[in-house]
Amino acid sequence: MVQGGLGIKPEKQASLEELKHEYFSENVEYAKVSQAVLEGRRDTVVAETRGLLSKGKDPVDLVSNALMPGIQVQCEMYDLGKAFVPEILMSNAAMLGGIGLCQDKLGDIPKNGRIISFVAEGDLHDIGKNIVAAILRANGYDVIDLGRDVPAKKVVDTAKEEGVQLVCGSTLMSTTKPGLMAVADQLENECNGISIACGGAAVSKHFVETFGNSIYTKSPLETVHTADAICKGKKWKEFR
Repeated sequence: MVQGGLGIKPEKQASLEELKHEYFSENVEYAKVSQAVLEGRRDTVVAETRGLLSKGKDPVDLVSNALMPGIQVQCEMYDLGKAFVPEILMSNAAMLGGIGLCQDKLGDIPKNGRIISFVAEGDLHDIGKNIVAAILRANGYDVIDLGRDVPAKKVVDTAKEEGVQLVCGSTLMSTTKPGLMAVADQLENECNGISIACGGAAVSKHFVETFGNSIYTKSPLETVHTADAICKGKKWKEFR
């Protein structure tokens, strides 16, 4: 499952240094935190973040410009095939250590949005879904993970109850693709304004565009970009 648009394309094969130049702050202290997040050094992230907070730095600014850039570079590297799941998870854990301190200082930091993640009914393969959910969380989203083999009704009922902005569904099997179509249809009929981002090994852009209220996403980072756009008001038809 997955989603687009910070301008870094896989065919460009951006280098690590180019990505750091793109995302890291020119503030040396902030860049040091970002580098520690990128390297998954949680203790360093916590120590540096604590020090910056003691100097009176704004917690929200630290999250946006010191902590988040590290995971953003890691996600870009993953999307280019230059990083792997364990590295994503280590960077995420390091970042959360710093975010925890910022939350203690400020109270709850607002999330970018709420998203449901699930695997279509009949499919028990959830590795891809788990990766996407982890990367969405690392990028500031509150993810409600419904797990695998999830009926359309459960997805829609949860969407109604939880006030989500987007649903992300995946499947590895061709036989369970209709489950994604069913969710898209029921969301359109019962949850006006909530669409589904579809991905997974069995899913293609051509398939997703055979039904409405749906967006095709090819990679975890594309999913993040799609979520960003949806939460800013972009509609599913604009992705076609």
